[in-house]
Amino acid sequence: MFKYFHLTKMQRQSILKWSLYGLLTLLTLLLQTVVLSRTTGLRIKLTPYPILVVCVCVREGPEKGGAYAILAALFWCFSGADFGNLSVAVLPVGAMLSAVLCRAVLTLRFLPTALCAFAVTLLNATAIFIFKLILPPTVELANYWRILLPTAALSMVFFPLQYPLVNSINRIWERDELKRT
Repeated sequence: MFKYFHLTKMQRQSILKWSLYGLLTLLTLLLQTVVLSRTTGLRIKLTPYPILVVCVCVREGPEKGGAYAILAALFWCFSGADFGNLSVAVLPVGAMLSAVLCRAVLTLRFLPTALCAFAVTLLNATAIFIFKLILPPTVELANYWRILLPTAALSMVFFPLQYPLVNSINRIWERDELKRT
């Protein structure tokens, strides 16, 4: 049966790259839900997951990265994240807009990607905050400045760790494409 199952070198590298992205996504989700959810100093919960989604989406482009962002947001929603269903709408749109912005206007460098990751993290947290403020009011408006902005800013601590990992994984495919041209 397996004698008819032949993969080319490009297909194997693509499978390897997306498998590594999946593993990194799973590890980041575990870090956020298991480790960081228990350490809440000053009611601040760090969220490295949206930062990873933006990094991958910016590096892969709006098409492939957008598909990854949708799947990652669904994965986050099904993991039981707080208002994860809202993140299914906000996170992929923000990540794809970041990818388009970084490719069309900005460059694919560290600082523009960091700014986009911060903006999407803040946008996702703001959308969740607005729903918590409107539906059954469980938060106060003053918490936006005291908790939400520091949470988004402190979550950027994970960006210098995630960005080089995503770039290294992305180079698996780029090295072979450069050899072919």
